[in-house]
Amino acid sequence: MKKNILLLLSIMISAYSFSIDKPAYKIIDNTGKEVTYQQMIDAISKADVIFFGEYHDNPISHWLELEVTKSLYQVSKENLVLSAEMFE
Repeated sequence: MKKNILLLLSIMISAYSFSIDKPAYKIIDNTGKEVTYQQMIDAISKADVIFFGEYHDNPISHWLELEVTKSLYQVSKENLVLSAEMFE
């Protein structure tokens, strides 16, 4: 049991350290300043139209698109309209 707890603790510390040292993405505003995810959501939730550029083969981009969509839905509920170029 002690070994399992120690292993779990080691994994958690490693994961935490990795997330601090090597972030998967950065959000930069229109002035070039790094902003938090919530700051970005607060800013873009006031816009009528949002364009989200991506690399088509990048899973982090796809994940972030989903997270942004979910966050905007929490703010605007039924006023959110989603369109994507890959929908036919």
